[in-house]
Amino acid sequence: MVGVGEVLMLLGAVLMVLGGLGAVRLPDVYSRMHAASKVPTLGLILAVAGGALAAGSNLLAVSLILAPLLALLTSPVGAHLIGRAAHGTDADEVAALEIDEYLAEDPPTSSN
Repeated sequence: MVGVGEVLMLLGAVLMVLGGLGAVRLPDVYSRMHAASKVPTLGLILAVAGGALAAGSNLLAVSLILAPLLALLTSPVGAHLIGRAAHGTDADEVAALEIDEYLAEDPPTSSN
């Protein structure tokens, strides 16, 4: 019989694989950044939660919780830096932007 821990670990592994495929297959930097940071983090949380449920020891379950906490602290920061670097160096392939207020030398003034 398959337990809840095994199902969570399988779902986490599937999400991590999908995140890796998305990082390779998606068209632009921002989509790849999202696929490489958000989806594998959720997959890691599910896999570790499944491992903690399947573990027979409370000490092992508590030590397993540290990995997703580290991922939750570092993944958003890394994604932000990748997005900012892509935006600042024109490495992004988004040509639909007409006005770039982020890099504008003179910010637009309000009409009040």
